[in-house]
Amino acid sequence: MPEHETLMAEARQARAAGRVDLAHATYARAALAARDAGAPIAVADALRHLSDLDREAGRPTPALAAAQEAVALYRARADAPRLSLANALRQTALALEALGRPALDAWREAGDLYAELGVEAGVTEAEHHLGVTRRPR
Repeated sequence: MPEHETLMAEARQARAAGRVDLAHATYARAALAARDAGAPIAVADALRHLSDLDREAGRPTPALAAAQEAVALYRARADAPRLSLANALRQTALALEALGRPALDAWREAGDLYAELGVEAGVTEAEHHLGVTRRPR
């Protein structure tokens, strides 16, 4: 198993155990290892998780930077999972909102992707943030 995959698994375990600082450090190591391995989707996955941890810890600026880089990496790859892109857009929107900035475009795109993928919880969350009750489908 490549090093970045092992690190991602360790980071998930640390987060599940409530060891948030260890999870953050391990996701950061996973991102570096994935870069070194030339695995941009794995880099984006690690950055998406870092964004979530940073936002939850009250660090919206690094959360936004990580989420935006993840979105860019996913967009650059035709083989990137659409759900991963939707989740990175969600992280972008949440970080923008935490900074008091508009997030409508990110919520719209995330909501559209969630609708396309049949992820009702994602659609509902996007609709809530967009202030709508029924999105056109």
